[in-house]
Amino acid sequence: MSYMLFIKVAGTPEGIVIEDGAGRPGGDLKLRVGDDVCWVNATGRTCKLMFRELQLGREEPRYKGRVWPFEGDGPGGDLDIPASGWCGRVKALGSGQGRKADYVKYDVMVTGGGPALDLDPIIIIDR
Repeated sequence: MSYMLFIKVAGTPEGIVIEDGAGRPGGDLKLRVGDDVCWVNATGRTCKLMFRELQLGREEPRYKGRVWPFEGDGPGGDLDIPASGWCGRVKALGSGQGRKADYVKYDVMVTGGGPALDLDPIIIIDR
């Protein structure tokens, strides 16, 4: 399956809005290993994504550090999203023994041409 997300800046005060191909808002995703996901930078500004593994448990959720939840080599830092878009195929994280899903928090950062903006949706990867 393929998911297309459009990153926009809207509202007063301005904020990041993420819409799917049908115009429905929301940046959270529930995907399966092997699904494709695409982000299109429709902000007219610089847009970067940073992916961090989120560990859920009895305590507060915590971040385990940067991860690359897609096949192939990562960018070695933040992922620049061009106006033409970027697509990747989702992979499982680590060995995943005993886990039914991986949780990835992704930070969306928009800079240049106005105040810096950020948003932090989540990706749930079903195994």
